[in-house]
Amino acid sequence: MPAKIVEDNSIQTHILIKFVGFSIALFTLPLLTYYWTLKNWFSGNGTIYAGIAAAVAANIVLTLYVIVAFLEKDDNSPELEKKQQ
Repeated sequence: MPAKIVEDNSIQTHILIKFVGFSIALFTLPLLTYYWTLKNWFSGNGTIYAGIAAAVAANIVLTLYVIVAFLEKDDNSPELEKKQQ
C-alpha cells in the first residue's frame, strides 16, 4: 500500500517569525558593527578592520540560524506520526 502524502502548504507562524528575525539581523547587525567599530575602535582609518568585524558579525548570525534550524523539531518526522496514531 503506498504511503499517504499529505500536502500542507501553510507556513507556520513561528518559522516565519524566525526567518524574518534572522533576516533583519543579517541585514542590520553587520552594518551597525561596521559603523560602530569604525567610529569607536578604529578612529575612522580602519575600514578594513571594520569590514572584517562586519563579516564576522554576519557569520555569527548565519551560524546561529543554522544551529536554530538543526535544533528545530521536524513536524513531518516518522516518530511524530507514530505518536499521533
